Amino acid sequence: MNQINKKQELLSLAAKIIQEDGMHKLTMDYLAKKANITKGGVLYHFNNKETLIKKMNEMVIEEFETAIEYHISMLSGSYKFTRAYAMATLDCLRESNNTQLTAVLISSREDKNSLKLWKDVTQTWQERFALDEGNPDEILKLRLISDGLWFSIMYEYLDMEQMQQMERIVFEICNSLNQENK
Repeated sequence: MNQINKKQELLSLAAKIIQEDGMHKLTMDYLAKKANITKGGVLYHFNNKETLIKKMNEMVIEEFETAIEYHISMLSGSYKFTRAYAMATLDCLRESNNTQLTAVLISSREDKNSLKLWKDVTQTWQERFALDEGNPDEILKLRLISDGLWFSIMYEYLDMEQMQQMERIVFEICNSLNQENK
């Protein structure tokens, strides 16, 4: 396995540890044991726990922003960023691996570097919502629904029926906003 894949594997495994065992269980020793490598192998990729946590958060943000940009490229009309944000949120909801990584979001509040990272990125998103073309109340409504989905993802209390219902509601709102353009 190449080093990039090993690094990704360690990030995902660290997120799984946080999700299943709690933030307090994540140590470089425990991660090495779970990954079946030496502590030196973990330290080769991440020189300390803070770097590991920050990299997990950077990975989640990068994946989410990539999904937003993908959806923006597929959309036309008003509310492009808002609809793309909602669709990217649904993407994360559907992917179980991302569900593990969202557990990191809650735990990362303990890490000042990750907290600053999230404050900066949410400020950027806030600016993009404000620049989005369309009714500000409709933008806020879809954003609040999407943020509620993140809350649901973090606490993993969705069953399949609820997930389908949430997807349907988000799609209906996105479609109604798109119809507003016509």
